[in-house]
Amino acid sequence: MTFFLYVLAAAVGGLLVGILGTGNALVIMPTLAVVFPKVLAGEHALRLATGTTMATMAVGAFFAALAQHRFGRVNKSLLRLSIFPYLFGALAGPWLSLWLPTHVLRAYLALVITIVAIFLLVSNSRKVESNRDISTHRVEILAVLFVIGVCSSVAGIASGIFAIPYLLRFELPMKTVVGTSTAAAGFYSLFGTVGYVSAGWLDPGLPPYTFGFVYLPAFAVMAIVVAIVGPLGVRLAHRVDDVLLQRIFAIFLFFAASAVMLL
Repeated sequence: MTFFLYVLAAAVGGLLVGILGTGNALVIMPTLAVVFPKVLAGEHALRLATGTTMATMAVGAFFAALAQHRFGRVNKSLLRLSIFPYLFGALAGPWLSLWLPTHVLRAYLALVITIVAIFLLVSNSRKVESNRDISTHRVEILAVLFVIGVCSSVAGIASGIFAIPYLLRFELPMKTVVGTSTAAAGFYSLFGTVGYVSAGWLDPGLPPYTFGFVYLPAFAVMAIVVAIVGPLGVRLAHRVDDVLLQRIFAIFLFFAASAVMLL
């Protein structure tokens, strides 16, 4: 049953990151937050869920980004601008989470998921026209992406769920924003994984088969699935009604937030 949940969560999450450029963590994270306390002993089940989610996101974003690149949907200038704020933000988040009590971290996770669900429920996929140029707002972009990197990595949440709405305020096509955010999320989640591995490296209370705060059996299963499904989601993107998908996904997130709070 646990294996089936890993596969299902990774498959749905992989499709979402391929289609919307984000959303995989918001399927995988609640699933692991429910499953890990039941199968792993110790007090670190929730942090293992966030670290394992982050590692799985890195694999899914990498393969989806390759597919986005083949379609010419990655803005290389914006991608380069994203790397350093995500580097420092994603590395800081896991260490910051060590200072948060478990109940505070759980409440934070539920709050972030709920906010995202509300945003998805009330928004639509049509881009608001904007003449803002990336080259004249570089400092602003660096600062905002750093904050997104910190806040998202504390919760093990995909950066794109916040970065995509922000970047749509600039003069970029929707598909380019999604493609570039997917590629940037690969770097963000890789840096975040390093942070979660290093933060839990010397912790004596971790269960077997862990690499820092990454639970290797779950990661191995989900990484294979997202590597296969992510590129399929990119190919399906132009056939899917984004508004309908966001509405269904938002309803799921309300249940996911409730599940995290009830752990």
